[in-house]
Amino acid sequence: MRYVFAAGCLLVASAFLAVGAAGEIKSGLEKKIGGAFNVNAITGAKKGTELCYVCLYNAEKRPAVVLIFSQKADENIAKVVKAVDAVQKNNDKLGTVLVGVGGVTSSDLEKLQDTHKLTCPLTVAVDKDGPRAYQLNKDAAVTVMVYRQGGVVTKNFAFADSASAAAKAAEIAAAAEAAVKN
Repeated sequence: MRYVFAAGCLLVASAFLAVGAAGEIKSGLEKKIGGAFNVNAITGAKKGTELCYVCLYNAEKRPAVVLIFSQKADENIAKVVKAVDAVQKNNDKLGTVLVGVGGVTSSDLEKLQDTHKLTCPLTVAVDKDGPRAYQLNKDAAVTVMVYRQGGVVTKNFAFADSASAAAKAAEIAAAAEAAVKN
């Protein structure tokens, strides 16, 4: 009887571990960014223009950049952007950009900006689902890539929902700070 109970417990524990592992979501690149892509700038110094922030930040020789791809424009995303904004305030060479994908519109981002007064440029990807070369997973509501000059990714985050991203905002900010200082 004990063996049957122990085997049953082991089976249940194995099932929970499999779900946890299967629940992890992968999105974006982990070694090197996918290169240039265009966005429409909704806020920031380039508001109203189509441009490539990856190209701009490369030309400006920014030591590190945070790319936030989001299918949401909600309070949770605002929390993530505010955490990155706080790092940028002390590290003005850090490049940041939020890229709305998968249906995020300019009016969504304008509303977010009006409510939160964010520093990070808010943009919408020209390619609705984001740049193909970045391998964004459509099941990831939020993908964050932190990279150093030259395009080497130092940290990649992917979240199935924006609440999970907001819960890791401090970790994302810490990765940005580490990248800009190294």
